[in-house]
Amino acid sequence: MMKCAIGDSFTYGEELADRSLAWPGLLGYENHGLPGASNEYIFRKAIELAPEATDMIVAWSDSARYELYTHNKINVAHRYAKHQGVIQVNPGWTELNIWFADLYKKYSEEQHQFLRTLTYMVALQDVLVADNVDYYYCSAFGNQELFVKYADNTDIKMWTDRLNTSRFIGFPDQGFVEWAYNTPHGPNGHPLELGHKQIAEQIGKHLTGS
Repeated sequence: MMKCAIGDSFTYGEELADRSLAWPGLLGYENHGLPGASNEYIFRKAIELAPEATDMIVAWSDSARYELYTHNKINVAHRYAKHQGVIQVNPGWTELNIWFADLYKKYSEEQHQFLRTLTYMVALQDVLVADNVDYYYCSAFGNQELFVKYADNTDIKMWTDRLNTSRFIGFPDQGFVEWAYNTPHGPNGHPLELGHKQIAEQIGKHLTGS
């Protein structure tokens, strides 16, 4: 049985010289972060690990991230984020991948993206409770402002009302970005050692019940 943390590059420890200093390691959790991970990946990985986990921290990523698949000899998931209308094209993408990414950029809508993430959040908490996993959620980036922005939206509220917010550290408007705001970051915007220490301190307060 294990304690595990799941998330994107902010969990993985991207841009750290020593990844053991990422927040999961500081808290004694196995690090299952993946750079560029979408919330679809985070959801699937949590489901995969739940049967063997005693404790789990799920750090949700930006809702605009979406997965595409390239089918060749093996199935490879390529992730990209829609940030300010920019598509991140990954190596190995086919013309069809790029066409779909452009379509997504033009027609995907923020509220729908957030609803998709909320369905993962609600579905996963039910699985973790059923599997007797002691879990907590938190937000790496992106979701904090959406919880506030859509607080009075009927469609969104239907899902947020189902969230056990006592298990959502920082809900609704705090997360990794806020906790590491005044600390040094790497060239690509990821928190470094001090930022991870402060993230670990914020999460740790809840794990110890303080």
